[in-house]
Amino acid sequence: MNKILAIDDDSIIRTLLSNSLSKAGYEVLLAADGETGLEMVNKEEPDLVITDFQMPGISGLDVVTELQQSHPGLPVILLTAHGDVALTIKSIQVGAYDFIEKPIQMHELLSIIRNGLEVSHQSRSLAQEISPDIRKSIEDNLLVGRTPAMREIFKNIGRISLNKVNILITGETGTGKELIARLIHYSGITRDFPMVIVNCSSLNEAFFEQEMFGYCKGAFQGATTDKVGKLEQASQGTIFLDDISELSDGMQTRLLRVLQEMEFEKPGCDRPVPLNARVVAATNKDLEEMVKAGKFREELYYRLKVFTIALPALRSRKDDFPLLIAHLMQKLNKKLNKKVHKIGEGVSELLAGHEWPGNVRELENTLMQAMIMTRGDVLERDNIVLATRHTPAEDHELCSIADVEKVHIKKVLDRLKWNKLEASRILEITRPTLNAKIDKYGLRKNQS
Repeated sequence: MNKILAIDDDSIIRTLLSNSLSKAGYEVLLAADGETGLEMVNKEEPDLVITDFQMPGISGLDVVTELQQSHPGLPVILLTAHGDVALTIKSIQVGAYDFIEKPIQMHELLSIIRNGLEVSHQSRSLAQEISPDIRKSIEDNLLVGRTPAMREIFKNIGRISLNKVNILITGETGTGKELIARLIHYSGITRDFPMVIVNCSSLNEAFFEQEMFGYCKGAFQGATTDKVGKLEQASQGTIFLDDISELSDGMQTRLLRVLQEMEFEKPGCDRPVPLNARVVAATNKDLEEMVKAGKFREELYYRLKVFTIALPALRSRKDDFPLLIAHLMQKLNKKLNKKVHKIGEGVSELLAGHEWPGNVRELENTLMQAMIMTRGDVLERDNIVLATRHTPAEDHELCSIADVEKVHIKKVLDRLKWNKLEASRILEITRPTLNAKIDKYGLRKNQS
């Protein structure tokens, strides 16, 4: 029997909820205030919580916020005053599963409870099965943030990770699109299957089908063995199509056909192969504008963007800086075998005052370079080297995102003596992606 905790300072509401929910087959626990309710959550471990907003002491919103931290995955339904739009929006932002307005319509509440319990049970089942390796994958690919935009993104990841809808991730270079794709993959139903990453900018149109679809032995002269393509390698996991905007028209047409039919033909084989993987695409360009300009197929665009995640630029996330810097330093300490845990005077102000055209990737690379030069446990201002500032006109011409990325990739490669495997790990991109960027920017060893 599912256990539901109802928190409300109104004894009439508590009686109503107790009688109605008991008749519906639930075990009901009651609390008259938020503090008592939180204590009962720890003691009784309910499957779902219903809380009023307007209560003396700890408000319902505080209850939601606290339970999000202490009991993630526990669905909390907030009871709100009629027509309180601002509170309704805020309750979802802080993590309430849903809300219902007073006076309570019991059939509506029961429907929300059933849905909440179903999601909770599925989530707990998945959480219990997470292996240490998978949990480490999630932690290694975690983006942090408390700004509303990032909180909404994390909530959406929780929702979409339990199904296989196609997802389009947009955002400037360096905002963490591949990290989001990995977080989606490892957080839900695909985590026990492969995640296959394809850099669309490096695909050759002549070999597109061989690379993506594979082929069977004898399909053409030289095909002496079977080849498994990227789509088949992904199995029931995730196929991540990075830089989707770089596909040629011909490749767009062939990919569209796969998404329409949910299967593909392997050259030389006598039967189609079903597409079982989740398709996640990413771009730093405006695909809608490309569609209008005739550079991207409209139907493919809409097939890819069943659900869209738009990552904000770092310059719009200044409130996240303290948390983000602490997270990146902890991560880099492990990578670099360092113990830099303190921030010197003026460091936070220096970092927060920069515009970060390369976004989170630029911030991480800047911290990495500074931590490499740090001898003790304090990150000092003198160790930090920021990209040269220009006037707005000069920035537009000389300090594009591509320029920043080129400089940082070159610095990382040089510091690691061009160990591409280690550079790929630190930059958090795949080896093929790194090679493609080296070619794109014309980078060379010992280049000045």
